[in-house]
Amino acid sequence: MKKKIVCGMIIAMCMTLAGCSEKEEKKAAASLTFKDDTVEVMQGDEVDVKDFVKNVEGKVKYPKLNTSEAGEQVLKYVVTGEDGKKKTYELTVNVKAKEETANTQTPEEAPAEEQTEPQTPTTQTPTATPPAANTSGSNGSTTTGSSGGNTTTSPTPPAQNVCVPNGTFGAIGNSGKYFIGNGNTMEEKMSDAETQANDWATQEIFNENSPWYHYDGWLLWSIYDNCGERNDVWTVDFY
Repeated sequence: MKKKIVCGMIIAMCMTLAGCSEKEEKKAAASLTFKDDTVEVMQGDEVDVKDFVKNVEGKVKYPKLNTSEAGEQVLKYVVTGEDGKKKTYELTVNVKAKEETANTQTPEEAPAEEQTEPQTPTTQTPTATPPAANTSGSNGSTTTGSSGGNTTTSPTPPAQNVCVPNGTFGAIGNSGKYFIGNGNTMEEKMSDAETQANDWATQEIFNENSPWYHYDGWLLWSIYDNCGERNDVWTVDFY
């Protein structure tokens, strides 16, 4: 009788362990898909980064999008699946400057004086001077008439808006720091800036005196200046 009881307990334990392993295997892994590969938004618009996501499985840590500055930003979505593993998904967002659309005028929108001035007929009467004017017999008198007829000036083109970098950068991470790379080429500068940012974040997260001590991790991305022209500057965002 005792042998039967022991055998029954062993079988029950095996079934329990098998059931637990099956449950563990059924834990879903992290996954996320976007509605589009790249996204364009206007400068200054209020945008919810959740709207870019089509489907997601797991717990998501959403990135921040700064639309106050024009330029390209890479958003990083960190998803933790039921199995406890994390995956990072990137989405490129292009923030278009408002002045780009404000300065594009169609011919109908151009000021009236710019349209009508080139169309106004010029009166070049010196070329039609009658022969009686050449009483001195000089053939050079007609040159003054031709020079007088060319006094019209072409319209001055409208001034172009030129952005002047002011040394400020947008989309800076919560660390409040950014790193500018060194090198001869843009690739070398980008790589150097990323290395600087990563080394600094590693030191901070293991430094007991740092406000970022024992954070789970960090994200790195490149940022642009106020003209949206530089991408050799990187920043750190802890989570």
